[in-house]
This record gives sequence, structure tokens and C-alpha cells, in this order.
Amino acid sequence: MNEGDESLPLGNPPVLEHSTPTGATEVAQRLVAFPFTPPDVKLKEKEALSNSNDWFTKHDKNKIDQLGNLDFYASSGPESVGVVPKLHNTSAGIEIYQLPPTLTKETFERTEGPYRSGVTKKYSNKRSGEKIAKFKAGTMAQSGLACFHMSRLLGHLVEVPPATYRTMDLQEFQKVADQARTTGHPSCTEAWAELRTMAKSGSSKVVLPDGKTVYGSLAQNPRGEDSSPEDYWTVGAIRGHSFYKVLSSKAPVANILNLNDPKCLQDLALAQDMIRGVILDSIFRQVDRLGNISVDLLQHYVDRDGKVKWDDKLSDKDKADAVSPIFALKRIMYKDNDDGMMWGMSSISVTPILNEAHHIDQTIYNRLQWLAGLMQDSEPGSDSKIKDYFVNVVHVSGDNYDKLKASLLKQAASLKSRVDTKDILVDLDFEGTMKKLYAKEIQAAEDGQSGGTHSVATSPPTPPPATATPAPTMPTTPGTV
Repeated sequence: MNEGDESLPLGNPPVLEHSTPTGATEVAQRLVAFPFTPPDVKLKEKEALSNSNDWFTKHDKNKIDQLGNLDFYASSGPESVGVVPKLHNTSAGIEIYQLPPTLTKETFERTEGPYRSGVTKKYSNKRSGEKIAKFKAGTMAQSGLACFHMSRLLGHLVEVPPATYRTMDLQEFQKVADQARTTGHPSCTEAWAELRTMAKSGSSKVVLPDGKTVYGSLAQNPRGEDSSPEDYWTVGAIRGHSFYKVLSSKAPVANILNLNDPKCLQDLALAQDMIRGVILDSIFRQVDRLGNISVDLLQHYVDRDGKVKWDDKLSDKDKADAVSPIFALKRIMYKDNDDGMMWGMSSISVTPILNEAHHIDQTIYNRLQWLAGLMQDSEPGSDSKIKDYFVNVVHVSGDNYDKLKASLLKQAASLKSRVDTKDILVDLDFEGTMKKLYAKEIQAAEDGQSGGTHSVATSPPTPPPATATPAPTMPTTPGTV
């Protein structure tokens, strides 16, 4: 995997700047270290990054730098991109494309930006090139920005794609918005009309006090995902999956699954993802998950250091480092997270699943209690330091942070009560189970590194078969893509 440019250290400088044709300056926030580190995270070298998928990672840092380096105006070069309006489904936004070799930036934006009869549809709008990022403007972006950071703070939950604060020249924004006067979806047309009005009036909901730039979230567009809302994000559909039987049973996980058989790993992975996802959505009062959940087939392995790692593609080095078979396992991915922070919602779609779940993993449970403690000054001044981080680095409003904090404290207390009364067992352990399955191979690798003879089992347990990812289905209730 290409990890990107590593010439800039983490958070230094804190922002990347881009000049624009109008003389305004756009900024992109880089990844800045969180002021506290959980006791279970081992940081990498001198940077506040983790070698494992349990915190902010090198991958996050480099993806955010790649997003920040994108130039909305360059006519050519590696940072030149196509900037066009989102025209399908319900929300207004801007899509960023890697330009196809056959089209110039000017031609791509002029010919493929506006509505095209017969091509632009209610639920899709196929364009040349690869969609690499999405820009959502104004206050609706706060949820997406906060969700990415919270997902990492609580244990790298459900593969939430990296997102960063970004500004865009007001005139460029208006030029793109003017291409969206007609869209494939009536709700999207209406959303764009409202957004154009706010931009034209200089509303503080989308325009910064300088009057020259629009602010929002620039998020990585997930690669290789398959939309499957009907398979994974209706209560009835979730209840039909084998991993739900693990979550909903009051018996210990070890009594439900054969943890000595690698075939258990798929249900463990999805059960762990699902409980983490419903907790995250409950904290954010996320109302539009239908249509915004995907399942991606990721490659998993245990390395020589006994760490469980996974990614969409593995390098030759990754494969050489593996002491276990490489498992292709389905994992849950959250595509869009900008319809959260709906604080007035008393109930959301995931509430029944959370109420019916009786298992949780140690990482998210411990992290919730750790973060809730810091938000209540478990360390001197920790509450104000966390609020300062979310307001000035993540760029959510003070009021939204206060409500997010209250929601997180409520969720942490509720889960603690259920764990204390044994209504929820802290026994979902995907990574620990995988490590135990290959403990001998890990030990052999450690012996080899310390001077012994390195050996890997010649006949390791057979990995579970890769279950085909369900084909995309049309959401009955439109989501935001």
C-alpha cells in the first residue's frame, strides 16, 4: 500500500494552504495529536500514532495529508482533480475525481459536472475517473468530522474513512453549485437550492467571516465497498444474520462459537463491528444510516510481532510478515456520517439492536469509560483540553461538542450499568481469538527473531471461505451516498 508523502511530521504544520484564482487562501487541517493516550495503545516512535488498528494510524495521517494536498485549481499534475457537484440521492455535496487520462480538468468539469439526461439518475451518477473524496459544506459536515475522530478514540470503529476540515473558495463553490440546479433526485435539487441561497447571502452556516471561503469536511471516498443497506441496516435484516445470533444470545460467546476453529472469525468480526457501529451511531444520534453502510472484503493476518492487521490490499512485505493464513473477511464500513448530531431524536434505527445485544468487546468498553472519565476531569484540566481539541482541531461548534459529550457520558454510564449487572458480557474478542489460533506460529517467529530457528506451521488451519459480498440493493428509504 502506498502510504503517501511522509515528509511532514504529524500535525506540523497544523494546516496546509492553497492559493486560489481570486486571491483567497484555502486551508486543510492536518491530523493533530489528541492530548491524551489510552493505556492500551502503544504509540509508534515519537509520533502519537499506533502500529495497530486501534487508534490514529500512519495510514490516517497520510490519507489526510493526501486529501489536504489536493488542488482544486491546478490544470495538470498529480494533485489536479475534477471538482463537480453531487447530483444523486438526497444531500448536497461536492465530489472530487481523479481525472481520467483521456480528459482535461476543464473538459471533465464542463461535460460531466452538470445533469446529463439518461446518465444522471436518482440513486447514481456515473462519471469517468475515480471518485476519491467528498466535500460537504457547513454545519452538516461537523458530524462527519467528529465521527472520524471519535471512531479512532474508541478503538478504530467500523472503518470510518478519514475526514478533515477543509475550506473552499466561495466563487469556486458557487460555480460548482450552479451546475446543480437540476439533479437526479428532487431532494438533492432542493438541498442544493438551500445551499446556494446560504452561500449567496454569506450565511455563517456555510461561509467563514472572511466572506471569501466556504468551510466543511473533505472525506476519503471508500474504495471497493458494496452498498448493501437492505442486507445490513434494517433491523429485520440484521436479525437474520448468523452474527446477530452471537450478539443477541445471553450465553458466553465461547458457548455459541467454536473459538478453536478459524471459521468462527467471520461471525466474530461482524458481531464486533455491529455492536461498535450501533454504539457509535447511538452516541451521535445518527438518523441516516440506511444507504450509508457498506461491507468490504478485507485481508486479515497475524504478523511476526503477534499483531492482527488488516487492509483492502496487502503488500509483498505484509505477506512475508504473516505467520498465519491470510483471511478474506467481510467488515462493516461507514460511508457517510454527516447526518448525525440529531440531538432531538429520542429513538434511532439502531436502538433495537443495541438493546438486544448482550456482548461487547473490551476495547470499546474500556475506551468509553476512559474518555468519559477524561470528560469529567479524571486528569487535571482534561475536560477543557478535550473540548478545545474538538472545537479548534476537529472544528465542531462548542454547543455541538457539549451535546456530544452529554450523549457519550450517557452511553458510557448505560453500558457500565449493563455490564455490572451482566446483561452485557465483555467477551467479544476477534483479535484475541485470532492470536490464540496462531499462538504457536507467533511464538516460533519470536524464537526466530531472538536467535532460534524461525518456523511456521506447514499445515495451518484452513481459513474460512470468503463469503461473497451481497450485491447492491436499492434502499427503500433513500440514504446519502
